[in-house]
Amino acid sequence: MKIRAGRVSSRLMALAVAGTILTCVGTVEEHLRALPAMAPAPVSVSSMSSTGAAPAAVPVSMPLSAQLSPAGEATWVAAVAGSAQASAIMILDGGGGPSVSAAAAVLMEARTGALLFGKNADQRREPASITKVMTAIVALERGNLADTVTVSSRAASVAGSSLGLRTGQQMKLEELIRAMMLRSGNDGATAIAEHIGGSVEQFVAMMNARAKSMGLTGTRFANPHGLSATGHYTTARDIAVMCARGLAMPKFADIVGSTELWSSKLRGDEVVGSSVVYNTNKLLWSYQGADGVKTGTTTAAGHCLAASATRDGLQLIAVVLKSGARFNDAARLLDYGFNSFVRLDIADAGQEVAAVLVDSGVSPSVGMAPAGAVQAVVSSSAVGRLNTVIDCPGRPRAPVWAGQRLGWLRVFAGETEIAAYPLYATESVRSRWALWPRRAES
Repeated sequence: MKIRAGRVSSRLMALAVAGTILTCVGTVEEHLRALPAMAPAPVSVSSMSSTGAAPAAVPVSMPLSAQLSPAGEATWVAAVAGSAQASAIMILDGGGGPSVSAAAAVLMEARTGALLFGKNADQRREPASITKVMTAIVALERGNLADTVTVSSRAASVAGSSLGLRTGQQMKLEELIRAMMLRSGNDGATAIAEHIGGSVEQFVAMMNARAKSMGLTGTRFANPHGLSATGHYTTARDIAVMCARGLAMPKFADIVGSTELWSSKLRGDEVVGSSVVYNTNKLLWSYQGADGVKTGTTTAAGHCLAASATRDGLQLIAVVLKSGARFNDAARLLDYGFNSFVRLDIADAGQEVAAVLVDSGVSPSVGMAPAGAVQAVVSSSAVGRLNTVIDCPGRPRAPVWAGQRLGWLRVFAGETEIAAYPLYATESVRSRWALWPRRAES
C-alpha cells in the first residue's frame, strides 16, 4: 500500500502517519530544504486473516523522495506496506462469490458496512423472526432492563413459536429480551412491545421510526415478532445494517452471542422457579468465531438466518432469506469473506493526519483530521493497490477556526479515486495582525 502526496504547486499537500507530520506546502525550494529534517516514522500495519493467528503489527519505514516532475512541481511519495482505516470503502477483485441456495443473500463487514456479496440484496421479502432484531434494538434503547414485565392475555395467545408464557406471568425485561432472541418467542416479543410502547401498535411505530433513522428504505414492520402480515417486509441488505447496529451495542451482542439462557419465574418479587432455553442459531456451536445473530422461519418467508462471526477483529454478517440450507449458506458466505477480504485502518476519528502552513497566523501551521474513522475493506489481492492522498486546495489565512474544513483525504485504487473524506482544523489559529474577531453567527 502507498500513501502519497502529489502535485504540490496546484494542491497544497501534507501527510502525517502515526503522529509524524510531513509538511509539504510552499515552494519547491522549501520542500527540498525541509527534507533532511523529516525522519522516517514507523507505521503500525494491522492485517486481518482467517488463519486464527493474531493480527500482525508490522513496523514499516517510510522512504521519502522529493522529485521534480516535468512541470517543475515537487511530488512527495511516502511508501507504506499495507495499512488503512476508512468509512465504507470496498474493492472487489473479480469472482462473484460463493453459490448459495437462498433466494436473497448478502455478506457485509460490520464496522464499515461494506457489502462484500449480494444476491437480490434489495428485494423486499418477509423476514420472519429476524424481525426480532429490531424489536430487541428498540427495547434495549428505550427500556429499563430491570423492569418487571407482566404478560397480557394478548401476548400469551400469540401464535407461532412460543416461550410458553402465561397470562399474568412476570419476567424481568432483560430476561424476556434474551429469551425472545434465543428461543424466538412471539409471545415474548408481544409482551416486550406492550411494555415498552404501551401497545403493540405504538411499539411498531417506534420500530418503523428506528428503521427510518437507520436509512432502511426497503423495510416496513407491521408487528414485533415476524409472523406474516400485510405490509411487513425488509431486505437482506437492510437486515445486515440492522444487525450491524445491534452488534455495536454491547448488551445486544452479549445476548445474541449466548448459546443458552437460564431465566427466573417470578410471582411478584419472589422467584418461584427457573427454566433454560437454547439458542436456535446452530452456528454458535459449529462455526469458528460465530457470535450472533438470529434465525427466522415461516411458511411464506422460508428458512432465514442472519449470522455473524468475528476472526482477528474482523466481524462479518451473512444474511440468507428463503434458504434451502440456511446454516450451510451462511457458513459459505462467511468463509468467502474471511478468505477473501481484509479491513485496513487509515485514520481514527479526530486523529491528526496532516498539517498545513497557515498564512499570517500566530502558529505557523494547523493540524487536520477526519471527523469519523476512515477504514477500508478490500479484497486481499487489492491491498497493494490502495493509495491515499492528502489534498489541500490552498494555504489557509488566519484566523482559522477549529472544525473549519481545510482539505480532503482521498483514497485511490491505483489511479482511480474511490472515496474522499473532508479534513477539519484540529484547533483555532489566531491572526498575527488583528484582534481575535468574533465568529459570525450561523
